[in-house]
Amino acid sequence: MNRSLATLVLAAVLLALLVPDAAQACAMCMAGQGGGTSRAFAIGSIFLSITPLASIGALVWYIRRRARALAAEEEANAVREIPISRSSSLR
Repeated sequence: MNRSLATLVLAAVLLALLVPDAAQACAMCMAGQGGGTSRAFAIGSIFLSITPLASIGALVWYIRRRARALAAEEEANAVREIPISRSSSLR
């Protein structure tokens, strides 16, 4: 490993170790400072519960809408086709 890559890796590791402390990312660390973490946990739990349901619901809605559009297009194409009798073309 060359020197510049080693320096970059070391800087990334140090940054990863220092960022949570600077951002106070740990919710439990905020509890010691008088912050109300129960509301944050409740909001986070609601968000994490609703997100997958909303994603699946949106996917089902899109597939259903697309299927209806394709069926309507197919029906419109079937109406446009005019059957031509073979006997009339031979005369």
